[in-house]
Parts: sequence; structure tokens; C-alpha cells
Amino acid sequence: MRVLVVQGAFEDQYEPAWCRALKEIGVEVTLFPSHNYTLPGLLGRIERRLLAGPGISRLRMQLVRQVKRLRPDFTLLYQGHYFNYDTVMELKKMTFVTGYHNDDPFGVNHGILRYRHFHRALPAYDGFHGYRTINVSELRAAGVPHVQLLLPYFRPWIDYPRTLSRDELGKWSCDICFAGHIEPDRRIDYLTQVVRGGFDLHLYTHVDRAKRFLPVDVCKRIVLNEVVLGGHYRKALCASRIALSFYSLSNRDCYTRRSFEIPACGVFLLSERTDEMCALFQEGVEAEYFSTSDELLDKARYYLQHDSERRSIAQRGHEKVTRAGHDIYSRMKQWIEDVTAWRS
Repeated sequence: MRVLVVQGAFEDQYEPAWCRALKEIGVEVTLFPSHNYTLPGLLGRIERRLLAGPGISRLRMQLVRQVKRLRPDFTLLYQGHYFNYDTVMELKKMTFVTGYHNDDPFGVNHGILRYRHFHRALPAYDGFHGYRTINVSELRAAGVPHVQLLLPYFRPWIDYPRTLSRDELGKWSCDICFAGHIEPDRRIDYLTQVVRGGFDLHLYTHVDRAKRFLPVDVCKRIVLNEVVLGGHYRKALCASRIALSFYSLSNRDCYTRRSFEIPACGVFLLSERTDEMCALFQEGVEAEYFSTSDELLDKARYYLQHDSERRSIAQRGHEKVTRAGHDIYSRMKQWIEDVTAWRS
């Protein structure tokens, strides 16, 4: 099987992770570096925002040429916002075109500039995997003939329990951490109540946004750090007694990649309660949940005082993600099975 993965995102957990996992399970895979074809510097950022300009035209032309040369069995347009209907139709003459999007291109985001080509091109796709259940029905309604849910994942080569040195613990150790982006939604109240409740909170996010949305007294009382990635992100998790997880209202999230990364690192997950999360991890056994600030504070206080229970839940959460196949290799095997069935 020959697969061409077409870049649309910017970080290692997306297309590069797919390519690595596919290669390691025996698939011949090539990454098409879409961003290399847009203009450099500020002009390139403008092109990628407007999805117009000579770089976008060059990108589409080069992709068609690459598909003509490689003749892949499957071409995956990851996110796919660069490509219009005509480009997808041209690709379909030579390859099975399928897509995936980790963000929510529907809902409140439907009309934003980033998706103006994406929505018009959807009926041209041969298949598409949705990140969240609600997107599956929306993709079908948009005219995609084959659609399936593909959950997020953890990466075993980087998401695993770590034993930290004394210096690392001195740098990262805390009662509660949250590593993720800040939105003006429920998480602001949750984080505010955690800090005002007297908990030792480390926050890893975009500092300027945190200062914009969080109350001044809260920002003064927490350890506020910029976004951490790679090994540093995992060390921050593993040095924390509790890791929080919130879900984006604008993305209509009911789980995220962190829902799997945190347990994979052997860390106690305290998450917003959703039906989907409760189905994935048994409450009070493999993870813990909250629906209100009071419940968040009560559970944080309880589990910080009961180390053995907290560690047991963290261990069972770790066993669940590994046993239940929430790793990227399992997701890629599902992807292969789905697209192969769709093409047959």
C-alpha cells in the first residue's frame, strides 16, 4: 500500500505522527510538505490565512504533480483547507482521496475564512474521518460518501510514565497542572476557583491570553508558563499529582488528545465530565470527572489527601489506554481498514 499524507497542520502530533506510525506498521508513506510551497515570511502567513495567492496556486499544482508521479493508492488531505473542489476532483482521477480534520469545521466555526474552500470541496472527497461523533453526521450531510469516526490517540514513543530527577521535580512538581490553550469559556471559572481555593497550580499555556482572560489576582498566585511541548510537556504532566482536562466549546469537544496522553503518562486525570469520556474511562476507577467548580475542588482536595487512591486510578487509567488500543498504531490500523473497505 502506498499512501501520500498531505500536510495541513503545523505540529508533530499530527501528520508526522501519522507518517511514523504508518511506516512502522509496514505502509509505504510519503509526507507532502504543503507549507513549503507558500510564500516565505509575512506574505506566506497572509496567503495561508486568506487561502489565496501565488503560493496557494503553486501548492495545489505541485500536489497534483506529486500524485501523478507517485500514484499513491490513497491520498490523505489532513485538514484540507488549502484545497478547493477542482483540486480534489483532479486528484480523484489518480488516487483515492480521503480527509481528516482534528478541529471542528462545523458549528460556530462553519463560516470562518479558513473553511471557505473546505466546505465546497467536501462532496468531491471519496471518504473522510471525523474527530468527534457530531462531525460524522455533518460530513455525511455535506455529501461525503464514506465517513467514519477516528478518535484521537497517544504516541507510545513519547507518552509514557517518567521517573524525574530531583532537579526536574524541583522545576516541574506541583499539586495540579493544566497544559493547554486558554479560551474565555468555563475553564476560566474552573481555574479561578482552583487558585482561590488555595491549590498549587502550574499553568502551561499562552501567557498573554491567560493574562487577558484570568483575573489579575489569579495570575499573581499561579506558576504561569508558556506552552510546553515534547518531552517538557510530558515531564510537566509526570511531575504533577493531578492533571486537569477541559473541553473547547467552540470546537464542541467531548474529549481531546490529552484525554489519552495524560493516562498514557501514568498521571491522574481529572476531567470535565462528558458522556463520551465516561464511556472511555470508568469514573472513579480509571479517571475522575467534574461538572461544577465545587465538584472539581472537592475531588482535587480529596485525591491530594489520598495518595494511594489517586495512584491506583492513575495506574488503571494507564492500563486502560494501552489495553483498549488508544495508541496511534491502533488508530492507523483502523484508518487502513476503513479506507481499504471504502475503495473496494
